[in-house]
Amino acid sequence: MEHKLVFVYNANTDPISAIVDYAHKVFKPSTYKCELCALTHHNLGQRSEWKKFKKRSKVEMEFMYIRGFEAEFNLQYEYPVILERKGAGFLQVMGKKELQEIESVEKLIEKLEQI
Repeated sequence: MEHKLVFVYNANTDPISAIVDYAHKVFKPSTYKCELCALTHHNLGQRSEWKKFKKRSKVEMEFMYIRGFEAEFNLQYEYPVILERKGAGFLQVMGKKELQEIESVEKLIEKLEQI
């Protein structure tokens, strides 16, 4: 069985959502609703530590947004969420609450490397 992590951001890809999310990150980060995005990205894109981790990791990773995930799998979670793909199903690795407790991308990477 393949080992695959699926990261579902608490965001959508439509232009209005992207603008609102960007404004939250820049002007009022405390109101930003995606803890996973805040850990892995800054205002100009992915954090360099995150890019390096993804490149060196031997674990397959997939990154999705709410609408795409729910449309493809007909499942709902409290977002953001990190899931492990188990055959046709998923096992929750980290949910919103766990992600809220992580202070930095480095800490997130440490936790992911233990999986």
